Amino acid sequence: MRKEYFYIIILIISIAGVIGGTVSLLGNTPKVREARVTNEVGNAQINENTVTTASSEEKVSPNATFALKKYYDECSHFDYEEAELPQELVNLTKEEVEEYYADWEVEKFAKSELVLTKEINGYCNQHFLIKLDNDLVNIYRVGTLGELNQYQSTDISKDYLPEEDIEKLETGIPIFGEGKLSSVLEDFE
Repeated sequence: MRKEYFYIIILIISIAGVIGGTVSLLGNTPKVREARVTNEVGNAQINENTVTTASSEEKVSPNATFALKKYYDECSHFDYEEAELPQELVNLTKEEVEEYYADWEVEKFAKSELVLTKEINGYCNQHFLIKLDNDLVNIYRVGTLGELNQYQSTDISKDYLPEEDIEKLETGIPIFGEGKLSSVLEDFE
């Protein structure tokens, strides 16, 4: 009977040793190590030799979506363009992105999404003017500063247009958007 007690005591000590070793290994995580180096001295706590092993700062992931949002003050339009994330932005913090894109504002910053905003003095690239030029209907894009740039020539002659349309085309018909532009051109054909 004494032999059985002896084996039971040995078994209990072995189990306690295994549990103690496991707890010791699990207790060796960075947070526990950091807690161990904190000593209490009176009412103040002193941290000695603490080393941060993980960063809690949010950084841009390589898989993050990236977009540029431009606001044009002359026409009050927004241009929202999704683009491929530039490689140089991967793993940057918000402050580092703000430094890299100094003339842009960080509108949204998350590990998985980055949106930059910029106000631009001028018009967006969706403004067109349809005019008669040399008796043909031509399309001009209104530039950022309001200048007209040749966008497209057509073979639509004023000879086949009603007088009312000719009058409008001589002064110019402002159009916003490429979809609307296509629709207006179809009406003239």
